[in-house]
Amino acid sequence: MSQLEDDSLIIRAWHEITVNALQSRATDIHIEAGLQETVVRLRIDGALQLLARYPNLLHERLITRIKILARLDIAEKRLPQDGRLCIGSDFSKPDIDCRVSTMPTLYGEKAVVRILPSLIGDLALERVGLIPEQLSIFRSAIQQPHGLILVTGPTGSGKTRTLYSCLRELNQPEKNLCSIEDPIEIRLPGVNQVAFHEKAGLDFATIIRALLRQDPDVLMIGEIRDSASARVVIEAAQTGHLVLSTLHTRNARGAIARLKTLGIEREHIESCLHCVSSQRLVRTYCQTCKGVALDSACSTCKGSGYFGRIGIHEVLNRRMIFDQNEPSIDLHLAGMRYVRQGLINPDMLTHEIGSACL
Repeated sequence: MSQLEDDSLIIRAWHEITVNALQSRATDIHIEAGLQETVVRLRIDGALQLLARYPNLLHERLITRIKILARLDIAEKRLPQDGRLCIGSDFSKPDIDCRVSTMPTLYGEKAVVRILPSLIGDLALERVGLIPEQLSIFRSAIQQPHGLILVTGPTGSGKTRTLYSCLRELNQPEKNLCSIEDPIEIRLPGVNQVAFHEKAGLDFATIIRALLRQDPDVLMIGEIRDSASARVVIEAAQTGHLVLSTLHTRNARGAIARLKTLGIEREHIESCLHCVSSQRLVRTYCQTCKGVALDSACSTCKGSGYFGRIGIHEVLNRRMIFDQNEPSIDLHLAGMRYVRQGLINPDMLTHEIGSACL
């Protein structure tokens, strides 16, 4: 095979992978090196599914193709790299942003491509799975002139989409909205988005100092990672800014304990915390076959019985956060409403929320 034919084969293979991913509503593409073959899998509705297998002779060239598109160093194979690229159904007009991560493994580099949401119209608080009582609490919190709103949950639970939905609702001409992200996942017109670039000296401390001099009304900080970022978030919330951020905790009430372990005193938390939510994503029944398909007869869900996911939330206002006796709707109670509506399987709900309600 000539070099030209080889390149053409790799280009076609990558395009076919991306088109399949888009048509399948995949959120991630995994390209993994094995001893004798390259395995391509797609994450669809939270579960990985096999897409294709290729001879391992093509693996390095396929990874190189991805690196070129993501503007990564094709000669560096010993260290992880991160970048961005665009894909699309139209080969000549790729229009969907993706985040790329490469990692050296035993038999070669693995690449994971995260397909980022492209429809800004889908970013709405009414569409993230909040039940009416929770939506009311959220809307009341984000209308406050200053204070802190936290969204908690594990990786892949939809926290970022919830924060972006809040930003979109707050995005008015009279407000200055700024965000600190690592990386920027969705490009939002009207929001001043800043990404980390530590190699260039643009770390969290540098960005937050600069942003606080930019007269912000609303700050979105992608994640509270350590004591330093926790202190900055609390200080910003106490000094006239509305701050939105995420935190890794098992449930909403766990946010207080987590902030304390990061060195934040309770009185500081009480002075600014307006709302804490916790969330999970649960697979929903296919509405074409109503979840009863056991083979490939249903063209919508391909026989899995499921199609899409819905957010299950626990949302606490100030009274609920600081008064354990104040009634609230936890993840299980919120999820059971969707069970009664015939949208989700109770076993799937239990699997996703685990011990979060204990």
